[in-house]
Amino acid sequence: MARPESLVSKIPVVTLFFVCASLITYGWPYLSELLVYDRQAILEGELWRIFTAPLVHFSTSHLFWNLLVFAAAGWVAETTESRGFWIVCGFSAISPGLIFLWASPELIRYGGLSGLASGAVAYLCLCKAMTTGKHKLLWLTILVLIGVKIMIEVTTANPIFVRTGTPFHVLPAAHFWGCVGALVALAWSRPNKELQTDVTGS
Repeated sequence: MARPESLVSKIPVVTLFFVCASLITYGWPYLSELLVYDRQAILEGELWRIFTAPLVHFSTSHLFWNLLVFAAAGWVAETTESRGFWIVCGFSAISPGLIFLWASPELIRYGGLSGLASGAVAYLCLCKAMTTGKHKLLWLTILVLIGVKIMIEVTTANPIFVRTGTPFHVLPAAHFWGCVGALVALAWSRPNKELQTDVTGS
């Protein structure tokens, strides 16, 4: 009876959903326009844009880097620490749009999985640092580098990896709220060494 449950837990459903939805949205310009965070449209009643903005990307580079980081971190995090991963994604998808709508009236359009990607990496590193003694310094170093990356992007107002042919402004706040989502998920799931052993050993 334990075998089917273990098999199901190894399928990164949430990660695959966001990856596939982002690819479909990018390949269908009408859908991108319908789902992007558009402040004026939201104020006119199209509230779904607050939650669907992470699925929209503004260039191939934007899509590539976000999917690369999110898919890699999400796949590992969800298949080993699946209890809280859906919270990371839900919080990281919803909170930036709500906060931007309230606190950033100058922000007209917004999109991208970078907040979820930051949250996925932070959640994975936090869980690994807490549940295993191996490579603990490595996981903590990656966490520090995430913070350094966000600070560099705040001070330069430019993304480190993404390159576009049009004006593109990074939103470090989305990355920050992704990391907050990781902390919220960590507090809820409370990973421990015993859980980590059970999961990886099955």
